[in-house]
Amino acid sequence: MKKTVIAGLLALFSLSATANETLVVGATPVPHAEILEFVKPELAKEGVDLKIKVFNDFIQPNQQLAEKNLDANYYQYRPFLDDYNKTRHTNLVPVVGVHIEPFWCLFDAI
Repeated sequence: MKKTVIAGLLALFSLSATANETLVVGATPVPHAEILEFVKPELAKEGVDLKIKVFNDFIQPNQQLAEKNLDANYYQYRPFLDDYNKTRHTNLVPVVGVHIEPFWCLFDAI
């Protein structure tokens, strides 16, 4: 799955940008910014200068994208985006689905 995600990102950003173009992408620190850092050298070979802006919340990347301070963001799933658009009166659209990490919940035994 990791290879599929990385290949998809490379293809997406390569198609989205022309040679010698800068793309500014917002992401949450883990794992999304880490994944973008991993693909950054490959994109550079294609002439794409990837700038990664790391956010520690989920609202700012969408707000920055809506204000055109980012070219894309990489972190959310569709229901969150739909709710954001509805409550903030924006029209952000997904380009490709984003993987969702497993969620583990641990509880102390009482």
